[in-house]
Amino acid sequence: MSRYFYATIPYKTVTDVEAAVRNMKDTLENKPTTWCVVKPQINPKTIHLPTGNVIGWEAGEALNDTQIKALSSSDTLYNVYAIQGGENLTDVKEKDVAAKVEVMRKVYANWADVTSYYDSQDNTQKSVTNEDMSGYV
Repeated sequence: MSRYFYATIPYKTVTDVEAAVRNMKDTLENKPTTWCVVKPQINPKTIHLPTGNVIGWEAGEALNDTQIKALSSSDTLYNVYAIQGGENLTDVKEKDVAAKVEVMRKVYANWADVTSYYDSQDNTQKSVTNEDMSGYV
């Protein structure tokens, strides 16, 4: 039976928890698709309404981790969706995507409670000590 829980996942030993913490740190640094989806807005269409015209966009294919981390400052607009927290942003300029992704990472890290783990035997929350995870929350 699992004694420890880190980021909602059960582990049998503290060593296993520490390995999970290292993996989580790598995830938070390098794998934004864990906590968000970024899609370019493509194929604009003008929608004629009685109150005026509105431009609608199709969503392109979701970007992978490498593509998200490589975004810079083109004129492309993106939709950015949070997997945790429910935030759904449209018309995000490419230069602003990284900041939005970082905010969503913080929400995810707080949800996963990356700075501590739970010991079910003595019913206590314990701080992670093998990695500094405080910068993510």
